[in-house]
Amino acid sequence: MDYKPGLFLKTSVGMVLFLLCFSASPLKAQINADTITDELRSKILNHFQHFTIGFYIDTYYNWTLGNKDDTSTIIPFSSNSPVQNQVRVNHAAFEIYYSADKVRGKLAIQYGDAPNLLASPDAQFIKYLRQANFGFRIVKNLWADFGYIFNPIGVESSWSALNQISTVTTGGYFEPGSLLGVKLSYKVNDKLNFGMMVGNPFSLAYGKNTHMAGIIFLNYHPVKQLTITYNNFWGNQALVDAEIKNNILYNNLIVIYRPIKQVEITGQFDFAGQTNSGIAPDTAKTAVMLSGFLMAQYRFNEHFSITAQYQFFDDPDGFLSGKYLVKGKITGLNMQGFTVGAEYRPVQIGYVRLEYRHLMANQDNNVFYGNTSDIFQAFTLTTGVRF
Repeated sequence: MDYKPGLFLKTSVGMVLFLLCFSASPLKAQINADTITDELRSKILNHFQHFTIGFYIDTYYNWTLGNKDDTSTIIPFSSNSPVQNQVRVNHAAFEIYYSADKVRGKLAIQYGDAPNLLASPDAQFIKYLRQANFGFRIVKNLWADFGYIFNPIGVESSWSALNQISTVTTGGYFEPGSLLGVKLSYKVNDKLNFGMMVGNPFSLAYGKNTHMAGIIFLNYHPVKQLTITYNNFWGNQALVDAEIKNNILYNNLIVIYRPIKQVEITGQFDFAGQTNSGIAPDTAKTAVMLSGFLMAQYRFNEHFSITAQYQFFDDPDGFLSGKYLVKGKITGLNMQGFTVGAEYRPVQIGYVRLEYRHLMANQDNNVFYGNTSDIFQAFTLTTGVRF
């Protein structure tokens, strides 16, 4: 057979075209598959970029002084670090937040000594939840949130990581707790925001009843160095089947001033009144409570700081703190004290604090060391990380 170059070329071209025709679909399918994978990957990444996940662990040790007659391990009026003379875990917590343009959500689960202490017997289910809520943006700068929501009253937190002084004041212990309900918040501008909450409070001091409570909050930043916050809490604190109403109005004012970069001064004043809560024989009168603190922190650098705090609490009718027999007379709790502390931050997310706390209750009002003393003293070491 003779060799024909033209026939070989035609045959070769034909074979190439034939192979390309049959391979076009797989090639196109592969390209499409890669494109879909990239789209899915992009969607997943865009979705998860709205999430923030965090962890928090805090441990403590209380070295109490003068407690030789104490038969109890729990320190009264403690919002955290409640157990004395033992190395303990305050909190071990997991946080997850979602924040997008029109929707947001928050979930924080916690374990440890502090959640166990602050949960009342009829609300044990709530103790592992620090917060669990979600919200929608109604219009620009106006949000509605639903679920278990922080109460804005008070600058202190049971989470030591959020405080300058790890332990919480006596007044802070008796402040209203978080609400299970709804919150409306509106940001006017960078200097002013306000809102309202309605729901059922959960705390030791106020218990749980079927009466609804309300909160109004306002935050104002007239200048960069100054923050002024006002919050209030109101509602009927009597049991649902009680004939007499115990209507409370709790006012909370917070002022934070930073005159220079290294110094921060914080003042808080609480004033509350509750109807039909007086001590016998005049139980129909309105009882009044006053509390607050003044605190100053000086930060040497990003690693070292010192803080001093003076606090007071006066509940003469005992409608929050309970009633005590003092020199043959029934009265509520009156207390004042001071705390000084030093903090070392080896890294931004971690801290080590050593504090000395001295509290003095009204004379013969033996509320400390197993009801054997009206004076309490302790060194408290806390250390933790939150990231």
